Amino acid sequence: MFDTLTEKLDAQSVARNMFQCNALTLKELQSIQFKGGVPVEAAEQLLNIVMSQSSYVFGCFMSALKQKNQQHVYEVVIAGSYKGNVTRFVSLFIIYS
Repeated sequence: MFDTLTEKLDAQSVARNMFQCNALTLKELQSIQFKGGVPVEAAEQLLNIVMSQSSYVFGCFMSALKQKNQQHVYEVVIAGSYKGNVTRFVSLFIIYS
């Protein structure tokens, strides 16, 4: 199941959406795009950025997931929060570690 999520997270699309909402800088967007040839690395880069930023950026990430048909990833994040994880989406981060 985790491998499927890794393969299906469209980090490029989500990152572009977040950039348009001013939740990512151009440098951050480019760092994700640079890893575009390796989708898992692009997803890791996006998650590392989101985890180190404010709740606004996290909210934009969640919104972008819904807008970009990434419902499967959105649901993993939400399910992780209901399980009492301490960090904002530690369950999703573990997938990419």
